[in-house]
Amino acid sequence: MTRVAIIGGGIGGLTAANALSRAGIEVTVYEAAAELREIGAGVALHANAMRVLRAIGVEDAVRKVAGQSQWQTTRNWKTGRVISKSSLQQQAAAFGLLGATVHRADLLDVLADALPAGIVTLGKRCTEVLPDGDIAVARFADGGEIEADVIVGADGIHSPVRASLFGPDAPRFTGKICYRSVIPTAAVQGARPTTDLGQWFGPHGTIVLYPLRGVELINVICHYDDDSYRHESWVTECSRQEVLQRYAGWHESLLRLFPPGTPGTSGRSTTATRSRGGRAAGSPCSATPRIRCSPTSDRVPARRSRTARCWPQP
Repeated sequence: MTRVAIIGGGIGGLTAANALSRAGIEVTVYEAAAELREIGAGVALHANAMRVLRAIGVEDAVRKVAGQSQWQTTRNWKTGRVISKSSLQQQAAAFGLLGATVHRADLLDVLADALPAGIVTLGKRCTEVLPDGDIAVARFADGGEIEADVIVGADGIHSPVRASLFGPDAPRFTGKICYRSVIPTAAVQGARPTTDLGQWFGPHGTIVLYPLRGVELINVICHYDDDSYRHESWVTECSRQEVLQRYAGWHESLLRLFPPGTPGTSGRSTTATRSRGGRAAGSPCSATPRIRCSPTSDRVPARRSRTARCWPQP
């Protein structure tokens, strides 16, 4: 039987593990942390992503923890004027499946619960992978190593798997930062926030809002252009005042999301790109309060040895 080792127990790694396990392939996940957890904000799962989750048998469980919305809107940053409005049901009819918005921690819990017992090994920080004849080898910080027929890298923007295959690189800052926060709906003062999937367009950035866990939480994503920002960190928190200064003059319904004493988590993150062989791959990072990264464009094709394969999932 083909043996597959997945480096990284985040959303990508556990999704791959579920798919391989359902296909009858022997799979083990190696996660650096001592526990499986996603401290973060929300994630929008469009029809293509939900189709994958349906295929691995977790669609219903994901929808149980998803946000509840009927409309997707775009608005003017200052006046709140509706620029466009579309029905999510119409989108579902067009794409064949309804999307969902979920908290990353809830999605990770669903994926972890769906795995057979014993597949995930915690506290294993991979330092390098390499081919060894007809097999692939992963080495870990504790001195251990494992062999597999295939090694899949799902270990983030600073991936040791990627570095082992392609060497070190230096992602380039795009000049865009992102503020993320998850806010209890009940904590927002004044009129009840809309449950629409909303995107507000304005100078130097956009603000995206959508509900999580029914309408219990609001996921807030504030994109801002700032090419002077140079700090990169997996743990970067920011003050409420910084966000209010950035978005001074935006619609009052947005600013009400950040009153003094509002519970929730907030953080600042950056967007980087990396290129190899003339192809650029974007890696936007989300932080609430630590950064998690996911690819948005071209993948770099992996090199292979004869039959031993090490595949990065950048």
